[in-house]
Amino acid sequence: MLERQKEILLILLKSNGYLSVDSLAKRLDCSEKTIRNDLKMLDEWLGNYPKVEIIRKPSVGIFLNAHEIDRKELLQEVIGTEQHDISQNERRNELIKILLKADKVHTMQQLANLFYVSKSTIGQDLIEVEHWMRSFDLRLVRKPNLGLKVEGEEKAWRTALSKVIDVSANQLSFVSLQENVLQEVISSYDYSLIETEIRKIERALDFQFTDQAMTNLTIHLAIAVKRIKLGYGIIMPQEELVELQEKKEYALALQLAESLERILAVKIPNDEVGYMTLHLLGARFHYDHSMEHEHVEESLQKIDSEALSASRMIIQKAAEVIDVSLLEDKELLIGLSVHLHATLNRLRHGLSVSNPMLKEIKKMYRYPFDLIFSFIPEIENAFKISLPEDEVAYITLHVQAALERVQKQQQKITKALIVCPTGTGTSQLLKAKLERYFSNLMIVDTVSTFQLKKKIEQKNPDVLISTVPLKNRDLPSLTVTPLLLEYEREKLKNFLKELHSPFPEKETAYPLLKTLVSEELIFLDVDFNDRFDVISYLGEQLSERGYVHADYGTSSTEREKISSTVIGGGIAIPHGDPQLIGKSVIGIARLNKEIEWEGEKITFVFMLANKLSDKEEVKQLFKELANLVEDEDKLNELRKQKNTRDFYKTL
Repeated sequence: MLERQKEILLILLKSNGYLSVDSLAKRLDCSEKTIRNDLKMLDEWLGNYPKVEIIRKPSVGIFLNAHEIDRKELLQEVIGTEQHDISQNERRNELIKILLKADKVHTMQQLANLFYVSKSTIGQDLIEVEHWMRSFDLRLVRKPNLGLKVEGEEKAWRTALSKVIDVSANQLSFVSLQENVLQEVISSYDYSLIETEIRKIERALDFQFTDQAMTNLTIHLAIAVKRIKLGYGIIMPQEELVELQEKKEYALALQLAESLERILAVKIPNDEVGYMTLHLLGARFHYDHSMEHEHVEESLQKIDSEALSASRMIIQKAAEVIDVSLLEDKELLIGLSVHLHATLNRLRHGLSVSNPMLKEIKKMYRYPFDLIFSFIPEIENAFKISLPEDEVAYITLHVQAALERVQKQQQKITKALIVCPTGTGTSQLLKAKLERYFSNLMIVDTVSTFQLKKKIEQKNPDVLISTVPLKNRDLPSLTVTPLLLEYEREKLKNFLKELHSPFPEKETAYPLLKTLVSEELIFLDVDFNDRFDVISYLGEQLSERGYVHADYGTSSTEREKISSTVIGGGIAIPHGDPQLIGKSVIGIARLNKEIEWEGEKITFVFMLANKLSDKEEVKQLFKELANLVEDEDKLNELRKQKNTRDFYKTL
């Protein structure tokens, strides 16, 4: 049975009246002919159920004729098939949802029956579920003769519940989230009412919540209402509650609590009002970009001067380590301050900070991420906070956006010489096309290949744009057709972007790696099962040869515990404190079998020992590593090499 046919059957099973073919076609986004063909297939499938029949009435519609007991049996089979088909991860998410939804005991057999799998399969799932629960300080307790039950602090329980919805939301659209996940965990009716009340108090704030913040805030409060109704409440330390009562957000939380008490028939204690205040403080908001920067900055100074100070320090440090002027970028200062306002409040009051884009940010922007990560301890000491790598990734995004603005502002006019051997008409056509599509190009002249050398000396162009391939030229060049087709325009756009980029794009050679790696620092087919053992081993090898201090391996391990250095392509690049480096080198271990490294399979470990004193060299190193990650042919060749000499030559 096709998935669509299964959906039709479920719709008919749940309907008490006739449905038109047209309504089914619209609902399933297909033609009426497709629906009629599916119904014929369902007639055949229902042959196993002699008491069940699809009735067709012209001008009325179709109806599934079946006794209630047959309907239930059929519904159970169809739903059972769906449950059986779900993936292992989906089943584990469902298990977590079931265990957290209510404070009750579940037996292994009940859970196995629910998912149509064996008890041993559920047992394996529960190992992962238990690991997930522990990350929220919750325990999965096995009670003899009773079953399984989740235990832990109420705050942890709510955080875990909100994460369950968050995980599910990543797989669904927001509309689907409301229709599916919310109904399973919290009442969608409550959700809608709570969102309406939050919108009312939002008007009293200086800024508006982001859409994501509004969703998260509503979910947290809906969970709180559900848990309060079940008899579970948050206990907040008195000192923390007194501190929160002095904030503007507490008065708004109190107003919100009074509204919710009235419309949802629930009594909300003072501690819960404090909890609501925390979530208001920790909600991310956005500012109106049409407002003057000075006005926004002035508002931020009143709301959260600490976030503004932290942002200024981060920007100053980022400008120093990346060696790009960022101090005058008001967009960066305001955007980062708005972000840190929520982050600092969340961190200070123990609310979770997560970044669903963490892995992607670390892979795409490894160079700025690592440079920012290097000065984060100074920020932590200055503001008495601990910034997780999720937050460092968010900061990286803000800085990266600023770097791209700098690049755009500094975009200079590129002098281009057109090389065209076929005549004036062709070269003039290409010149007209280039001037039309690229305002940052200045065409200094058009020339034949015969006159090229002389014209380069006379005109001093930055680039050559040619209709024929050019060889042995020192200047950057690109070959296009005189028609300058769309794909060629895109190619030229990227070519010019790379030409002026602070982080140039892909090259095929690895000149800096060649100088930092030597044959004596390549170790092939080493046998380790744990990432920290590999790091320790490479640290020892570099130390024994006098390149780093004996503590460099330990320093690299501690740094790895804070933030994974996986960059993709089966490569990890652990590195430690630059002050423990005597001479800049790279040690490479190729593992005899892949090992698990923060959810990724790793074959190559490059231990970086770079002093970071030469910023251009560091930039070039990360550029080459980023290119290597995407160089699948090179990586496959490196996997095949039998000795260190051939490995080095291949690299």
